[in-house]
Amino acid sequence: MLTLLLALMTADVPPQQPLERMGLDEILSCAGDAGKCQASDWDLARELARHFDTPVLAGRFPRASGAQRRVLAFALYAGPPGPEVTRLMKKLSSDPDDEVAYYALNYRVKQCDREALAKLVAPPYRVRAACEPWATTVSSVGQCRYVPGGRFLLDSLDHACLNVVQAAETGLRALYPDAPARFDSPQEQKAYFRERVSHGR
Repeated sequence: MLTLLLALMTADVPPQQPLERMGLDEILSCAGDAGKCQASDWDLARELARHFDTPVLAGRFPRASGAQRRVLAFALYAGPPGPEVTRLMKKLSSDPDDEVAYYALNYRVKQCDREALAKLVAPPYRVRAACEPWATTVSSVGQCRYVPGGRFLLDSLDHACLNVVQAAETGLRALYPDAPARFDSPQEQKAYFRERVSHGR
């Protein structure tokens, strides 16, 4: 009897379409609900980035829910760069949704936008993402040779995630390429870079 009941219940459930066959609104209907389409928000975002142009994605923001806005922001972040994306990301950098604001800011940081870098490294320093994306953000400060970010990198040496610490070390070496190749201890390394940062050279 139970088997028959389960068969009748599942018979009424239409098979799930693959993401690549879904339209924009269909994909966005799965935002924030990984079970609905068997896909994470980043899976949805990458699918949107593959199939929809920037103007289409940007135009959907005004009537998107909170979860949908995050997926749209992720899609723009993952998609091809361009002036229109940069303009929108600048606007979204102050979004009330912390996750949207972080990825918008990080998009600009990776382009070495000095205004975005200044906002990122302004104290009090606040970790805005999980280890892997945050390590990418931290590394951008050094890659962009953003000297005012030295204290931010110095504080990042105390981060709990090893890849963030390594990104901070690499960043400090990018800012101060004449630093010793090796230090006897992490404490010696931090003391050396603290001295360099405090003197701004």
